[in-house]
Amino acid sequence: MAEKIEALSNKKESEQQVALRVREILAAQIPDYLVESGRSILYRIEIDTSGQVTYDNADRPKRGQYAFQTDIAISKDGLPLVVIELKSGSFSSHDVITYSWKASRHKQIYPFLRYGFVVVASYGLGRRFATHNEGFDFAMALPNEAAIEIDLAALVKRQIESAERLKRLMGTTRMKIRRFEQTVEIDH
Repeated sequence: MAEKIEALSNKKESEQQVALRVREILAAQIPDYLVESGRSILYRIEIDTSGQVTYDNADRPKRGQYAFQTDIAISKDGLPLVVIELKSGSFSSHDVITYSWKASRHKQIYPFLRYGFVVVASYGLGRRFATHNEGFDFAMALPNEAAIEIDLAALVKRQIESAERLKRLMGTTRMKIRRFEQTVEIDH
């Protein structure tokens, strides 16, 4: 593990390599959920004039068929609950704007979905994230491998709980909400 941390600090990994490693770590931490890298998720549902969905494989959409590919998708019973978009080393304002828009589109189809932005091999997100974020529910900078195993795994578990709560809420017809709250926590 020390070798991986050293390698992480010495070179910028490709986002695909990072996604595979993060997927492996999270899958070990949350065995009751399916953790995938590269899964495509619907951002649009279109119905034709006969009332049918206009594409095949709605349960496993493909990129380009009203679906965007995600870096990490965590699901149960075929429903995505948490999605993480990953960057390695650094990110731009454009990244935040683009991925935040993508998050908003996915959440129109899956309103219980929790969506995050994670930068691996970074010590902080900075103000540009807060300025341009509109669709993310959480974000984190991870300086090393240990932070993935400890901090990200704990955050993802909390997000899964939130998604499950929202999913239960969506499944009831007569529930009255007394309180709904989103908490912003910032670690320095």
